[in-house]
Amino acid sequence: MESLTLNFEKLRTNFEFLKNLFEEKEVKWGVVSNLLCGNKLFLQELINLGIRGIHDSRISNLAMVTPPLNRSIQTGYIKPVSKKNVSQMVKFADVCLNSELETIRMISEEAVRQDKPHKIIIMVETGDLREGVMGGNLVDFYEEIFELPKIDVIGLGTNLNCLNGVMPSTDKLIQLSL
Repeated sequence: MESLTLNFEKLRTNFEFLKNLFEEKEVKWGVVSNLLCGNKLFLQELINLGIRGIHDSRISNLAMVTPPLNRSIQTGYIKPVSKKNVSQMVKFADVCLNSELETIRMISEEAVRQDKPHKIIIMVETGDLREGVMGGNLVDFYEEIFELPKIDVIGLGTNLNCLNGVMPSTDKLIQLSL
């Protein structure tokens, strides 16, 4: 049977290195916790280190963070949410990555029902062909979701080197920036 051993000292060292690097550049950041599989001990260690954001592709893992461990941690759902899971995603995630207008409308309706604001990072297609709004459609897309209740667009994102091996580059960063 497989097992995972977490070396808390190495975790602490790596965390401090990244924290200092990102603070120097004024970058807000969080940890993708998929590998921890919702383990309360490991998640609590991240929280104890002072992490402010935990992101995961499993709603059940995010449910372990809030409220059992710490409600002040911002949680993010990092894969497209299925229609049947919108309610649970809104309940346990503060932020999600999204590029589907119909899904964002459903998230808005659920956020109103739960009286819980929800933040969206709009995913933009930059060549990997995994998900994202085409750059030429971005303004129209944003206009469609701008007025939705309980939805706050907080940024843009993209997938690179994920599905089709498109590597990050200065050109891709410029494309996203434009």
